[in-house]
Amino acid sequence: MDLLEKNERFWQRLFDNLFRRGADIPLQPVEIAKKLVKTMIARRTVSVSRVYVPNVYLVYLNPGDFESLSAFEHALAGELAGYLKKKAAEQNLTMVGEPRVELEVEDELAPGEVRIHARMEEGLPGEEEAPRVEGDTLIYRAVDTEGVDRPGRPFLKLAVIDGPDAGRTFLLQPGKHILGRQPACDFILTDEQVSRRHCQLEEVHDRVLLVDLGSRNGTLVNGKKVERAFLKPGDRMQVGRTVLELQVS
Repeated sequence: MDLLEKNERFWQRLFDNLFRRGADIPLQPVEIAKKLVKTMIARRTVSVSRVYVPNVYLVYLNPGDFESLSAFEHALAGELAGYLKKKAAEQNLTMVGEPRVELEVEDELAPGEVRIHARMEEGLPGEEEAPRVEGDTLIYRAVDTEGVDRPGRPFLKLAVIDGPDAGRTFLLQPGKHILGRQPACDFILTDEQVSRRHCQLEEVHDRVLLVDLGSRNGTLVNGKKVERAFLKPGDRMQVGRTVLELQVS
């Protein structure tokens, strides 16, 4: 039995008593673990011979709670991912890829409140290069857009047509790209209504797959709120106050 399971009942009794008295106590990792498992079960999908569950989890925390856990953020994320994998195996649930847990900040959340966004994401070996870590900064490999070999294939790009960054253009390459306000994102926007990691775009089979990453204000495609959608040239997506159009060049 691991540490999370050993302390689960103890912390639950303690928290229930303290919350009834209105005490202000810090968020504990075991609480996050329990909410992750509940989310995993709630998001299961029944197939012909298997029951699939999400393998990617974004955990949004109050800034104060995030700060208290930030000293061991990566170790905690790894432990939580391992805990989910173990629970999935115990209940004969299938993940389409290795579990991954990421902690994010959401200013609007109250202390002790947790919001979780879960999704399925298949991983293909060698499909993208992982960023290296220098201190607290993620460093992504730069892409030389002029040297990309795409014989006979047009370039797809996202043009910002409205919002604080109007006039900017982001060139799409094969692989996954994160759009948001966080400096480590591949496509960075300054719109304050855009989440730190708002959505993911991936060019696959000459189409662009858009996946919302549990953003605070959601993602719209041609005026309709979506969690996942394939984009075609001419489609417009809105994140916060920013409108982008998929174009061919």
